[in-house]
Amino acid sequence: MPVRIHPTAIVEDNVRLGDETSVWDNAHIRHDTVLGEQCLVGGKALIAYDVRIGHRVKINSNAYVCNGVTLEDGVMVSAGTIFTNDRFPRATDPDLTRLRSSDPDEQTLPTVVREGATIGAGCLIGCDLTIGRFAMIGMGSVVTRSVPDFCLAVGNPARVVGVVCRCGQPVQRFPPDHEPEPVEVVCGCGRSYSIHGCTVREHEPSSVGTQTAGAI
Repeated sequence: MPVRIHPTAIVEDNVRLGDETSVWDNAHIRHDTVLGEQCLVGGKALIAYDVRIGHRVKINSNAYVCNGVTLEDGVMVSAGTIFTNDRFPRATDPDLTRLRSSDPDEQTLPTVVREGATIGAGCLIGCDLTIGRFAMIGMGSVVTRSVPDFCLAVGNPARVVGVVCRCGQPVQRFPPDHEPEPVEVVCGCGRSYSIHGCTVREHEPSSVGTQTAGAI
């Protein structure tokens, strides 16, 4: 199936778009960026140069994905999310005599969003960190450190408050005042997990846990 690019979108030189990828109105993808198959780039989203994006990734309206970011397969970046890549940015040199280049340098730090993770609307994502497989970041959160696989993180700064299933439903909330006990849980979708703090082990589909996750 062909790539779909809205007439108002800007796709610079040497951008590679996989089959069935859609780029919507007023989006801008800078040079040397690679997107996999069946991706969606929403209206007014901006993806910087040399970004690596996997298959079936959704980047919704008004998101900004900067240089140094990698999005693996199945990631969702919700509307208004902003990535960063420099902890101590300046516009000029210390003498204010020369504009700093926007090219990557020793201050440019990477961020990796692992497969299946979701970043909620309006989030700010720091740099030199990893958001784990199937993790979920609540809307409006400010992420300043890495988030483990399957963990739910919310707030400013974001902190881990529970665990979500591969399907997206919460399966455990962590108590705010003490270390959670190890537990085996089964999501309503049938998938099961062993949870020990922020370490989550996904069982094979045939495995059955000992506690069904209800409303939490």
